[in-house]
Amino acid sequence: MTARNAYATLADYKNYVTARGQTASTDATDDVVIDGLLDSASRFIDDETGRVFYPYIQTLYFDTPFSKELCVYEDLLEALTVTNGDAVVVSSTEYFLVPRNFYPAYAIKLNDVSVTFWNSDSSGGFENAVSIKAIWGFRQQYSRDGWKVGTTTTEALDTSEVEFDVTASTLFSAGQIVRYDNELGIIASTASGKITVVSRGDNGSAVVTHDSGITVYIWQPEQGAKNAVLEIVNSMYNRRFGNSTSSAVTITASGVVISPRDIPATAQAFIEGHKDKI
Repeated sequence: MTARNAYATLADYKNYVTARGQTASTDATDDVVIDGLLDSASRFIDDETGRVFYPYIQTLYFDTPFSKELCVYEDLLEALTVTNGDAVVVSSTEYFLVPRNFYPAYAIKLNDVSVTFWNSDSSGGFENAVSIKAIWGFRQQYSRDGWKVGTTTTEALDTSEVEFDVTASTLFSAGQIVRYDNELGIIASTASGKITVVSRGDNGSAVVTHDSGITVYIWQPEQGAKNAVLEIVNSMYNRRFGNSTSSAVTITASGVVISPRDIPATAQAFIEGHKDKI
């Protein structure tokens, strides 16, 4: 089992619990259990914050606005195709994301000097007239830190291949989200000069053919989300053996009572600070 869209990988967790100067364990006995906890902790954060911290591709529809600014009310990372109400694709030079210098964005605004305006559809209707195909999700500093160059492919890919020949595979590990052109995948396993994805066209992306020599990028989760998941999983995993890594001490008439917290304080702080206010 490989956790899908988890904010930390199995390798991340093993490195996290490894003492300084020691080597991460290769024991695979509890790998399935840990992967399940990584997935559960990530989805818990999604549910608590009302947003997701992984990239997904989806086309969303919006009413034609009366101004040049179209609010999307979602965490927008990268617009791929913006189609106006008249079915004309709006050039990327005609708009910018709002806010302009920070991520995620919450709106798309047409340039003030542009002659383009948001239009109604062919029947004059305004409801759901504008469509935006984009990469959505929460990631601060997306353009700088969202994707890391992992390798390049050394073969062309058809629409069925899940094993890619690449120049190097050392930066990859199971559970990572990867991007090749505008297709997304989740790493299932790696070998020397090869990476294998769980399936093609993950997270809403379209399955297409790819030329040889394209760059394969690795998604870099929001560091706070990654740390929160690692802390939650470590707490949950240790409780299986009666150990508490984060305890609350209560003074009662009968003495001191120690009970484990479900969510470590730093993880809870991240959740509270990233709740969707909309």
